Amino acid sequence: MPNKIKSVRWTEERSLSVVEGDALDPGPNELQIQVASVGVCGSDLHFFRGDFPPRPGIVPGHELAGIVSAVGSGVRRVSEGDLVAVEPLLRCGHCRFCLSGDYHVCSERGLIGENRDGGMSEYVNVPAITAFKTPQGVDAELGALAEPLACSVHGFAKAKVKSHETVFILGAGSIGLTALLAAKACGARAIILARHPHQQEAARRLGADEVIADNEAGESRLSELRKSQAIDVAVETVGGKGDTLLKAQLMLRPKGRLLLIGVFSIPNVSVNPLHLALREVELIGSMTYAASDGRADYEIALNVLSDYAEVARTLVTHRFQLDDVQQAFETALDKSSESIKVHLNPALQA
Repeated sequence: MPNKIKSVRWTEERSLSVVEGDALDPGPNELQIQVASVGVCGSDLHFFRGDFPPRPGIVPGHELAGIVSAVGSGVRRVSEGDLVAVEPLLRCGHCRFCLSGDYHVCSERGLIGENRDGGMSEYVNVPAITAFKTPQGVDAELGALAEPLACSVHGFAKAKVKSHETVFILGAGSIGLTALLAAKACGARAIILARHPHQQEAARRLGADEVIADNEAGESRLSELRKSQAIDVAVETVGGKGDTLLKAQLMLRPKGRLLLIGVFSIPNVSVNPLHLALREVELIGSMTYAASDGRADYEIALNVLSDYAEVARTLVTHRFQLDDVQQAFETALDKSSESIKVHLNPALQA
């Protein structure tokens, strides 16, 4: 490994700067990873737009995978040369939630790429507990998709989605489309509402049973589905500032489940409490991933990616080198670019 490494860091002005710094050896129970692929997440874009407070000096990037280049003392689970995907949650490791596998609700919860340096770098050091060896057929690019997919794997487990049920997914960004993969892995019938033509095409490639456009004809079809009481589980994946949670809620049959995966950037959104009560609709909040039942959601997500590798890879539509990080973020924001998932490949050369 070189003595100097290239990294992307946030500035005080919320812009991104490519800088050179010293490479650090991993500490006890840490790994050093040569990053091969790292995704631009919607939460990264919230920082970029100014929706969230700035993180000056931090290296962003929590959707990452790469090769273990060095191990610190006490590391047993992985070895140098292993290809790993990084589950970016930080936790205390000793509270009752961490000990039960619910480390995603630890009071000291943090995130690689927000609370410590992340993967938009040639090399990064991470706690060894966060590294998962990738299964056969999952390379670094697919491994970096485990993070958004694991969010849906966790949510679908909480909602107890069954193979005979019909799932309605509102939103066809990267979270919505990985939710579609999770639905297919459960054996459920999957219907997705997709606004843009390139998202509709992606949903069909991933095996959606029905793709509904966000237009007048689509509204007519949504009305039919509401009247038929066909939707067992409605999944909100958009978040932001809209009324999408209410729209998802109103799709449900009586005693249906409303699963919230999208991250809203405002404190209050609309729901219909009378509808929830009269129809006994269950509202299920879901955040990131865990190992609540003894098996990590990340491990399950990696196995789903192995099973659906060919179609899952099509989610990565744009690839950039580190020096082009500004263009990568602008591409991820620009709907006319027809991007779904934008990745940075630190080893990619111009």
